[in-house]
Amino acid sequence: MVMKSFRHRLPPLNSLLVFEAAARSGNFTRAAAELHMSQAAVSKQIKGLEAHLGTALFERQGRRVALTAGGRQLQEKVNASLNYLADAVEELTAGKRSQTTVTLAANTAVSYFWLNRALAAYHRTHPDHSLNFRVLTSDHTPDLFAEDVDIAMAYDPGQRLGWSLSPLFGEELIPVASTDYLRSHPVEGKEPSTLFSHRLLDFERIEPNWINWKVWFEALGLDGRQVEIDKRYNNYVMLLEAAERGEGITLATRYLLDARMAESNLVQAMDVTVRSGRSYCLALNEKSAARQACQDLFLWLLQWQAGDRS
Repeated sequence: MVMKSFRHRLPPLNSLLVFEAAARSGNFTRAAAELHMSQAAVSKQIKGLEAHLGTALFERQGRRVALTAGGRQLQEKVNASLNYLADAVEELTAGKRSQTTVTLAANTAVSYFWLNRALAAYHRTHPDHSLNFRVLTSDHTPDLFAEDVDIAMAYDPGQRLGWSLSPLFGEELIPVASTDYLRSHPVEGKEPSTLFSHRLLDFERIEPNWINWKVWFEALGLDGRQVEIDKRYNNYVMLLEAAERGEGITLATRYLLDARMAESNLVQAMDVTVRSGRSYCLALNEKSAARQACQDLFLWLLQWQAGDRS
């Protein structure tokens, strides 16, 4: 029996890569950022794939997307196939790969506001270092603890078998706004309930333990149902930039955003702090602990956070 070539049996392979990213993130915008494409290009690739297959893969719900039954079936097969291909490539190139490559993982906010600064500081203090950094970003905590990750910086990760966890700092959430916003919309009074009348900026909770305005107010003994959100974002970086533009008040995590606040026009809008009892942790894959480069970088990151972080 003569088989047709894969070129005739498969849709364009790039469309499958785009589908995998969109299905995993559940959001075309995040998939576009990961793939360094525009959201329009991601949408076009998905529509082309759906046309090729003759079936819908996603249900569009405003800005959100959800996999259809057919989409879930395809995701399972595509994931298995891509993992198989990745394993084959890694096996072939294992002998050629630099032994000084360290893979780090963190969520969007941590990568942007903490990890980027930490690695820049490492470069400054180790100008002759031979490490190659591979940084993975995901807002789904299980992704941060993939087998190929050496060091993860995670929020409230719980117990992780095969990983050594060290706390970096506890979560302290404060309301922040730009000086321009507070000049035109002053916060009057010292009671947190005063903030109900302000323009509040919030984010979509991708994971249930994330703290938004409703949870923050309830931690202070107030009725979170009174919260009216002026604008909501599915990306924390975009949320903070909106606050810097003077569009309203949002929540910021101390220690994670200290440096950003020192550089920008963001200030604490009210002297109120909610300590959630959760922590940001640095985790070392125990399989990577035998590699001196991974262990040294792990210890350096802990020391950098504990120091002046210059």
